[in-house]
Amino acid sequence: MTDLMTSVMGLLARGHIDRRTAQELLDAVGSAGAEKQPEPRPSGDVAVIGVAAQLPGAATYERFWDVLVAGEDRVEPAPARRRELCEPVLTGTDTEPSFLHAAWLDDIDRFDAELFGVTPADARLMDPQQRRFLQVAYHCLEDAGRAGRIRGTRTGVYVSAALGDYSSDLMEITPSAVPGILPSFAASRLSFLFDLRGPAFVSSATCASSLLVLHEACLGLRNGDCDTALVGGVNIFSLPLASEGRLMDAAGITSDDHRCRPFDHHGTGIGRGEGAVAVLLKPLEHAVRDGDRVRAVIRGSAVNNDGASAMMTAPNPKAHTELLLDAWRRAGVSPEALSYLETHGTGTALGDPIEIRGITDAVRRHTGRRQFIAIGSVKGNIGHLVDGVAGLSALVKTMLVLEHGSVPPTVNLQEPNGHIDFLDSPVFVPTTRWNLRTGARSREPLRAGVSCFGFNGTNVHVVLEEAPRQETESVAETPGRDSGVLVYPVSARTRASLRALMAAHGGHTGAGHSRDLAFSLWNGREHHRHRVAILARDRAEFARTCRTLAGTDNRAWAELPGVRVAEGPCGDPDSPEEALAYAYVTGKEVRWHDLFETGPPPVLVGLPLYPFDEDSFWFGAPVGRPLPSGPADDTLTALLAVVGRALGYEDVTAADSFIGLGGTSLSAMQIQTELLREHAWKVDVADLLGAEDFTELAAVVDAAAAPATGATEAPTAPQATGGTPGPTATT
Repeated sequence: MTDLMTSVMGLLARGHIDRRTAQELLDAVGSAGAEKQPEPRPSGDVAVIGVAAQLPGAATYERFWDVLVAGEDRVEPAPARRRELCEPVLTGTDTEPSFLHAAWLDDIDRFDAELFGVTPADARLMDPQQRRFLQVAYHCLEDAGRAGRIRGTRTGVYVSAALGDYSSDLMEITPSAVPGILPSFAASRLSFLFDLRGPAFVSSATCASSLLVLHEACLGLRNGDCDTALVGGVNIFSLPLASEGRLMDAAGITSDDHRCRPFDHHGTGIGRGEGAVAVLLKPLEHAVRDGDRVRAVIRGSAVNNDGASAMMTAPNPKAHTELLLDAWRRAGVSPEALSYLETHGTGTALGDPIEIRGITDAVRRHTGRRQFIAIGSVKGNIGHLVDGVAGLSALVKTMLVLEHGSVPPTVNLQEPNGHIDFLDSPVFVPTTRWNLRTGARSREPLRAGVSCFGFNGTNVHVVLEEAPRQETESVAETPGRDSGVLVYPVSARTRASLRALMAAHGGHTGAGHSRDLAFSLWNGREHHRHRVAILARDRAEFARTCRTLAGTDNRAWAELPGVRVAEGPCGDPDSPEEALAYAYVTGKEVRWHDLFETGPPPVLVGLPLYPFDEDSFWFGAPVGRPLPSGPADDTLTALLAVVGRALGYEDVTAADSFIGLGGTSLSAMQIQTELLREHAWKVDVADLLGAEDFTELAAVVDAAAAPATGATEAPTAPQATGGTPGPTATT
């Protein structure tokens, strides 16, 4: 163990790893064998304490409400940029390609590989679904105020993601690329990156998948499998050629005009859509105890299957009825306590009437009331997000309905389906925005249900309740209340992201007091290598300083009043706040909790999300520098060329290390193979992983190639220490 700690400190001293990575490695070494006792098993309600979403027309969760309220239908032909990304697979084809119509995400080729420790080569081969989900999941952790506190916790990761079409056209798949292709690693990669100790898996139940993993996560929390649970789903059409949608077309479930028309007489099937959603869950009693920001409450959920319906792929109204009754029983509510139902609502001639019949039969077990529950379907706005995120996109809409207290209009409903008797049913479909906070029940918490039915017969229903009112109320800040100077920490992985983050904070208007803002920055964010500490008396002064920094060259930041950076002067601090600021920007251990020892307990507030420093990664694009045209002048030059090509870096230097560049055991195996094939060098994987820099590794190779003392003839092929290929990677 001592040798491992010495090696970590050596890598840090030589600049091959940053302080955060070194601390994580030392923590892992120091905690080996230590056991953390799980929290007492909770029971009852589950809180949603974080949410992030990227859905068509909306880059954030909050922005999606604008799409809903405006009644937008985001389905359209494939944009020009998406058609351009298909060009590598269309080269040499004679026929004119035909593209899907869908509701699209933007910039699916872009990704912040450095933030997540992914080499450029692996990022290029990674399924865009995994890339996008990583970023949305990170924003979810930030929204929950857990990005800086999640490491090493008993957090489960429950994901819905289907095998995408991206890998089918990759010319070459390297060993290190495999985890970026397999859907199961969408969950496991998060557990690896953040050292999460709870369950991590991907489930598949066709259209019901993402709501099913939410149900499984709630069970995991109640059973004590984990203390928090990150639940997510993603669906992206990487290559939106019409031929890629032939499976759904063959099943006969796509509409003639590519659009979903929920409950409409002219509905003929589903339209397609893309999206990525992540939510962070925690037992409600623990969330309230820990001061988490509750976004919504999951009262209960249920899952079943259609069983022997008319056909294997036909919905079963009796199963739907039993599902709703079971979910309401578990949630401890009756249908009369519900204000809204987000239906599966695909706009199919068969599915919609069967779903309304199932709802009607379930409600009739409790009451004969008519037209008292508003219903809707998000699929009219963004199409059907199928296996990856259909259920979670419906959950996002329902959470927004509860937050805003109103139901947006259902899109593409012009003439009600003639097979649905709405007049004699307990539900109605608002065609204009419908206020839920009226009448005698206006003071009661709003409750809603979300249904998701899989093409394979799996059915899931979740009962939601709005967040406790005291959690959502905001109190205006009293001028002069926060008269003392506070230290506001802001950091990013790159200078570009740091400048963008300054601009975001400069324009951010949110609820909460100044000390709540400072507390949330300290407690709720990761602290990266590029750091700024701002000393300000209130959030208005903090915002003004951020705007100034965003418009000022980074080299001049140290000269601005109230701003502390690592490159600035570090004289004797004039106050504890100054000392804290200098300690923070120079990467030293800080006692930021001392700022909040007096006064009312601070609370977490919403902050701008991390602005990713993205590059385009797409198959067909060259990565790394080319190998020398002839024999290399020296071992080091050849070694750097092979490593640069394998990891995807244009410039690898002798002072770099394999681990510092993000190399893994899988990429080490790839480099080992290429060195043997191209130079007849047998290099141990252990030497690749353990060398402090490439100068040392080249020396190991040269030493192995040198003739042994007293040898009568030189070996025909130089060999590195050990003389055999490195160990097989563990899967």
